Amino acid sequence: MKRLMITLVAMMAIAVSAQAMSFSKARSHALYLTDKMGYELDLTDDQYNAVYEINLDYMISLNFESDLYGFYWTRRNNELKFVLSSYQYQRFLITEYFYRPIGWQSKSFTFVIYRHYPKNRFYRNAPRVYDTYKGGNRQYHYSPYQGRTYSNDPNRNARQLPQAGSRWPQPDKKKSQAIRGARQQTISVPTQPQGTSRKAGDAHRSGRR
Repeated sequence: MKRLMITLVAMMAIAVSAQAMSFSKARSHALYLTDKMGYELDLTDDQYNAVYEINLDYMISLNFESDLYGFYWTRRNNELKFVLSSYQYQRFLITEYFYRPIGWQSKSFTFVIYRHYPKNRFYRNAPRVYDTYKGGNRQYHYSPYQGRTYSNDPNRNARQLPQAGSRWPQPDKKKSQAIRGARQQTISVPTQPQGTSRKAGDAHRSGRR
């Protein structure tokens, strides 16, 4: 009986590790998604940092398919209301690959945004909180973004949508490579030591800034 229980626990652990998203992957995907939101919604620097935090908190909450559009997805959308202007938020709602950025296929997460933009292409540098924010704002019972003041130029409007059937202009390849190179030189990506449990990883990620 004891051996059977150990086997079942081991199988459950394997299933969780196969589906759960690692912190390094969540961080990478959150950066890519935020970069594209920053471009299309024309986010200010303050908004850009806050949106990255919100996206990262959502990413690291994903373990199973049922998490995709559950509590943390709803919270993400509500948090963005406090960060984005009314125009930006409406644009966010009608842009499916921002509103539902992650799907589920063949028992794994899929990232819809990569269907619309080439991989490893960026419009902006990483947000200033990229190297310091480890997640955790989602654990508060209140929104840490409500009541904040986000610098905003009244003449700064979201970019106009491309014509029907066309795509957003793609980032310049040389500029994108320069951005990636600068980020690799100045930002170190933490990796989870081998053998660290999922709970230990969650504890590390939930640390406050």
